[in-house]
Amino acid sequence: MSDKRKHNRCDVLVTYCWNRVGYNILRSLSARGLAVWCADTSRHNICSMSRFCAGSFTYPDPFTDEEEFISRLLMKVEELRPTVLLPTHDEGIVIARNRHRFPSWLVIPVESEEKLVALSNKRTATALAAEAGVPVPRVYSSIDEVSEFPVVFKTSVGNSAKGVFFPSTPAELGALARRHADTDTLIEEWIPGGDVCVDCVRHGSFFRASVYRALVTKTDGGGTTTQREIVSMPGLVEHARAFLDHVDYNGVCGLDFRVDPTTGRAAFIEMNARYTGGLATPITAGFDIPHIHYCLATAGTYDGDAGAIVGTRTKWILGDVITLAGRVLKFKFDRAEWRRACSFAGFDSFDDFRRDDPAAIIGEMAYYLSKLIRNRKLNP
Repeated sequence: MSDKRKHNRCDVLVTYCWNRVGYNILRSLSARGLAVWCADTSRHNICSMSRFCAGSFTYPDPFTDEEEFISRLLMKVEELRPTVLLPTHDEGIVIARNRHRFPSWLVIPVESEEKLVALSNKRTATALAAEAGVPVPRVYSSIDEVSEFPVVFKTSVGNSAKGVFFPSTPAELGALARRHADTDTLIEEWIPGGDVCVDCVRHGSFFRASVYRALVTKTDGGGTTTQREIVSMPGLVEHARAFLDHVDYNGVCGLDFRVDPTTGRAAFIEMNARYTGGLATPITAGFDIPHIHYCLATAGTYDGDAGAIVGTRTKWILGDVITLAGRVLKFKFDRAEWRRACSFAGFDSFDDFRRDDPAAIIGEMAYYLSKLIRNRKLNP
């Protein structure tokens, strides 16, 4: 396994660092004087190429080679002696499952494996939201109950809009049900409107949150956002708090809602029990989630500012390029969306590019290009 070392000091070791989420965590924590090492299955990516990265190394795929992944992390933890090991995505479940193998002095600020698995399951999370009094879409127990189309058909486990479909006829729904007959799936009513995410940090009685709405999404029907705007929706924040209090979740997370602007109706869609893809937006708005998370995990308190400035907008540059490429391949040409995707005006920051760190986006592009060549997919 390769190792890129700038210096030996390591305060925080961050995993799953190929994308802009890891990059914004890296920038947030390094700006506070912390030495941040980044680790991933890939050698060249947005974090390893960043000048703010104190060092980087690679590890085996945590989902196909768990034992070697954990062994590699254990070796680097003993060598680097970080204060915090910070998972950023679903590898956190693997790390949580093996938490007992890590030194007792190491801070790993994630929930238990059992809780992470339950909350990452869309069916389970929807049921828990309903128990907490959070509004949810109607859930159909079988395709025979569906009388109005379109509906939402999705696998219970998945992210980045993978496994989410919007059948508009009984025939389409039936075909999907047969195709996924051996998979745990969920059928819900379709709610018009747009996607809204509530990013949260909770630690015991401490709770802070911000809300952003999607301006452009990389895939049809929602999912990964490429442009976002901070908005004021206190009702959704209260729903988020009720949900997290109900399940006693501690850490960072994002709760996705669907909001119909015509009726004002909002409904819970899913929970991401991890850092969310739109992390750059709350950070830019003044809600520095990684720094707050670090302070709570290490000191147990945070007394700084945690408010997000409404109207803050951010853009994922490469994401918009991928979005346009996907639309071209599907022969979908929405003039307004194209104008938004091609625009660089009116944004307070970009997820993946800063003038003081130009090499980072080169690493990001190199990663996506390698995945496109290998997998022939625009959505790794």
